[in-house]
Amino acid sequence: MRIRLRPARRALISLCLITTTLANSNIASAETAPQSKDEAEGIEEVTGTLETVEVVGKVFHTQQSPQESTIKGDALYLQQADTLGKTLESQLGVANASFGPGVGVPVIRGLSGSRVRIMQDGIGSHDASTISPDHAVAIEPLFAEQIDIVRGPDTIRYGGSAIGGMVNVKDNRIPERVPTNPVEGAVESRFDTNADGNNSAFKLDLGENMIALRLGGFYRHRNDTEIPAEAIDADAIQAQFGLSNILNAEKTIPNTDSESSGGSVGLSWLGESGMAGMSASHYSNRYGIPKGSHGIDPTHLDGLELILPEIDISGFEDILGPEALNPSIRIGMIQNRYDFKSEWYPAIPGIERLAFRYGIVDYEHTEFEGGQPFTVFNNQAAEGRFEIDHKLFDNFTGTFGAQWLDRDFSALGVETFVPQTRSDTLGLFTLQKLKLASWTLEAGLRTERIRIDPLAKSLRFPAPPNQPAVYPDVALPNDLSFRADSASLSARWDVLDSASLTLALSRAKRAPDIQELLALGPHLSTRSFEAGNVQLDNETVNMADLGFDWRSNRLAAKANAYYNWTENYIYQKIDPGGFYNYHESQFYSECVSTADCLPIYAYDQRNALFVGYEAEAQATLADTQFGQLKLTLFSDWVRGQFANGDRADVPRLPPLRFGAEIGFGDSLWNMSLRYTRGEAQNHPGASETATAGYHLLNASADYHWKSLEPLDFWLFAKASNLLNQEIRSSVSFLRSFAPEPGRSVVIGFRATF
Repeated sequence: MRIRLRPARRALISLCLITTTLANSNIASAETAPQSKDEAEGIEEVTGTLETVEVVGKVFHTQQSPQESTIKGDALYLQQADTLGKTLESQLGVANASFGPGVGVPVIRGLSGSRVRIMQDGIGSHDASTISPDHAVAIEPLFAEQIDIVRGPDTIRYGGSAIGGMVNVKDNRIPERVPTNPVEGAVESRFDTNADGNNSAFKLDLGENMIALRLGGFYRHRNDTEIPAEAIDADAIQAQFGLSNILNAEKTIPNTDSESSGGSVGLSWLGESGMAGMSASHYSNRYGIPKGSHGIDPTHLDGLELILPEIDISGFEDILGPEALNPSIRIGMIQNRYDFKSEWYPAIPGIERLAFRYGIVDYEHTEFEGGQPFTVFNNQAAEGRFEIDHKLFDNFTGTFGAQWLDRDFSALGVETFVPQTRSDTLGLFTLQKLKLASWTLEAGLRTERIRIDPLAKSLRFPAPPNQPAVYPDVALPNDLSFRADSASLSARWDVLDSASLTLALSRAKRAPDIQELLALGPHLSTRSFEAGNVQLDNETVNMADLGFDWRSNRLAAKANAYYNWTENYIYQKIDPGGFYNYHESQFYSECVSTADCLPIYAYDQRNALFVGYEAEAQATLADTQFGQLKLTLFSDWVRGQFANGDRADVPRLPPLRFGAEIGFGDSLWNMSLRYTRGEAQNHPGASETATAGYHLLNASADYHWKSLEPLDFWLFAKASNLLNQEIRSSVSFLRSFAPEPGRSVVIGFRATF
């Protein structure tokens, strides 16, 4: 077989091979299929005079590491949900850290927050989801066209904040191709029977010659989430907080309705030897937090109008009485984002590509209590990346790159438990790959310098109004500087044309985040008083990851087993002899009920050990005239313990999961039934409660109606939690107040033209 490509496009050959291989075992997305016979002939005509590149042999398995996974096409569209965590929760090694249905943050191998890098087309989301678990990720899953999940040593490309993993959502808001037809695009709408959820989105591609324009927009609305039983787990609340007489809700979780909207516009110039483009986007998200997660300190009202003058104190009478522990907390999030991208394929021997990415993010997050703004979070960030891809020899390729980030974070209002802070990061990295016969060797190095500059000179302990503080102020240095050096090695052995083994070793470092260093104050979303620690050192992950990948015509299997020894793991240590009463702004050595006072959690470091695995096997059971019958088996598990002392459990880890999925269909239609068993999590960690096991049964069906060419009209339906089980996620801070949604059926369509 001969493929004729421009020399500048040779770097895309491996991607084409991967796409072709995946098409053998998965149904291809309608949007990636050829538009017409004329289009295919046009491509052949253009490439007829170009240089010949030989591709020899049959490829059974992809060149993607078994520690990496990609979801796209129909599989992604069926999984898309209101949050990123919910969209990815069925992926191997990934769980959803919900905080009610309005928040869903991906948890990879038991790690999340500042340890998992969440990006949008290669640039961080730069929201406040790493600061607090009640803050949503500012990425809209409905726009996603592909989501990449990276675990293990390959995360060295993305910095210390990715030592636990990386999620990159690609929505192509900056166009990367000129549409074949004058107008192309897609329209989608779906309805969820649970909470009467409505989701609609569109994208429109225009272009001619070397100019491409993309427009996109979405709107989402849902009512309070429906559940099979009571919202609050009374037994868990009694054990954790000492409360017995609680106001509970049944069949719904009050104050969990949400509404979000947004849009983007992107413009690109696409030339023979490169491209340049930019986009502007707006994202607005308004959602409620399940009751029981926050409380209000009435003494904080005195003088609050000096911080937030628009507050009307008279509006709080209804939440300062017996319902003070159960207010209606609303979140208003707004993000404006500007992205720039350029690539150049120079006619320089050995240089394949030069790439530049830059993003400017203006994020604001307001927490409303009783209808009034109580805390305002602001995060302004500018992040850039520059990469050079080289190919010095046919078997020696690699990347040199630089990444930089400037960030200005502030929080004003009642929950100002982190001071205003400026920070900047500069990272330099390289990844090199050498191919020797059936072996592929890879090595990566990264050095990163992080500087955190708190604008405050000291941290002040809370005190009652007009009274002196009991404890002296904590002096802060002018700036906190860290250097984090990381390295990785991996070896891939292609045992057969269809099977490979990969061993990866890495030592990666992460500098402490802002809240881990500088927090001091009540954090009501987690019902704790947080105390940072400016003495924290780098967190160091020592990872060994063994992967197996096997793909043939009728069987595909992959498995990862990993061993993660983390030195100086940063965690929150509870102070057994201290409590903070947020009604009185006082510290006490004892507390009758944590409904009135908060336990004190201080950031500290301790060695920790994580071990786990991910495994999946798919077999084609039968080929019939109606389609293929396929069976998929899957399982994942992680266990984390502190490595010294009492060897306590690391809190909020997902349980053992295993299950099976049976699917039947062809290139036009599919249906599937998926069963997942989640075992009980009896290792919840200090001050956490165990969660029961569950049975999760999901189903889906879809059909491509292509007789309306050039329109591809795709109808789909999916049912979740068909058994209507009460499921409380062990990775959620709010599992005792808000279970996962009950039975739901989503029906919708997607029209691609």
